[in-house]
Formats: sequence, C-alpha cells, structure tokens
Amino acid sequence: MMNAIRTAIRYADNATMKAASAVDANHKNLLLMLLVMTAFYATAAVAGTGTSGASEFQGIYDQVYEWTTGYLGMTIALFAFLLGLGVGVARQSPIPAISGVVFALFVAFGPEIIEGIATAVI
Repeated sequence: MMNAIRTAIRYADNATMKAASAVDANHKNLLLMLLVMTAFYATAAVAGTGTSGASEFQGIYDQVYEWTTGYLGMTIALFAFLLGLGVGVARQSPIPAISGVVFALFVAFGPEIIEGIATAVI
C-alpha cells in the first residue's frame, strides 16, 4: 500500500515538474515575441522619419493614443472593471473591485492626463 502511495506521489511530482517547465517555455516564447514586436515598432517609428526633434515617435504615439482613447481603451477599461468586480465577489472583498475601477479610470483618463503633463508650459 505504501509503495502505491509513493509511486503516485512520484508520478504527481513528475507531472507537476513537466507542467512547470512547459509554463516557463511559454513565458520565454511570449517574452521573445514581445521583444521582437517592440523592436519592430521602434524600427517602424524611426524608419519613416527623416527629421530631427520629437517627431520620430509621432506615428506610434498617435496610434497608441487612438487605441487608448477609442474602443480598445473602453473595452480594456470595461474588462478591468468586470474582472475586479468578479474577483471582489469571489473573495468577498471590495478591494479588487476598487482596483478594477481605478484601473478603468486610468485607462479612460490617463492619456489626456499624460498629454497635459507632457505639453504643459511653465
């Protein structure tokens, strides 16, 4: 009986280690893909501009600004709110719901606040 239990524990440990190594491999692939995409966007932002100054990143700035202030930003804000609400109900705590609301507000109003700070004149 004890041998069967030890064998089952060893089998479970091996399965757990295989699953953990698969997750690590997926994270490595995700990180590599993120780095390649970042390099691509940085190259695309610089490749089309021949002027000096702050206009090198104007295209990517406009694209990300449109994403965050458009339907993508509203969708992310809504999902953040719903996810926080769901986690709050599951944990029976209001803190995740509050953090979901704060994240949703940051996504909704963050671009205008950041642009106001960046373009402020003293």
